[in-house]
Amino acid sequence: MRLRTTVHRARTGRDEYRVLTVEPGEGRAVLVDGEWWTDLFADRAGARDLAAAWALAARSPRSLIHLPLRSGPAPGCADEHAVLLDLVLLHHGLGFPPSRWKEVRARLSKGGTPHTADLPESDFPAEDEIDYPSHHYAGWRDGLHFTGAARTLFLTGTAQAFRWTGTLVRSLDTRAARLAPTHSCVTLDHAPATPTSRPPKGTSGRLHIAYTPPW
Repeated sequence: MRLRTTVHRARTGRDEYRVLTVEPGEGRAVLVDGEWWTDLFADRAGARDLAAAWALAARSPRSLIHLPLRSGPAPGCADEHAVLLDLVLLHHGLGFPPSRWKEVRARLSKGGTPHTADLPESDFPAEDEIDYPSHHYAGWRDGLHFTGAARTLFLTGTAQAFRWTGTLVRSLDTRAARLAPTHSCVTLDHAPATPTSRPPKGTSGRLHIAYTPPW
């Protein structure tokens, strides 16, 4: 998998953050804020780029992976009044507060260094190798946590979380090859820090990622 990015270093106060902004590829992907869940629509090439972004996130514990998806256009299946969002993937250990994102994003237009990441598909385990039973153990930490800020959805997790969920994202491409033009999708859910915790107010706890024929 290959992904073109621009590397930025954005400073806010005494803190500096490394941001890898994914550059537009051949495909399309758009993130739509919904009433009950968030929809991420992608064609086949867009799905491949999404999988590569998940792999890059797993390998980049000190960086924010920024996918500027809200420039659209949205596919016809989306509501005409839909609110479009950007997407950021990041590690728990980075400790980045989403409340700072608006300020950080405003600094990304200043320069940046082009970088192409080559990512092996072997980073993703086979679907039957994902340890689903461990999700129910006390202290389980390998899920994705959802947060929203500044018209952006943040998915925060461990390297393992991005590898496991990346396997599902990558499957969209292979399923689309077999099933197109029928519906093909995967769903990712917010993993609570405690059994009773929920996503922050105003943030959906479900991300529906769907293959959509080119639009």
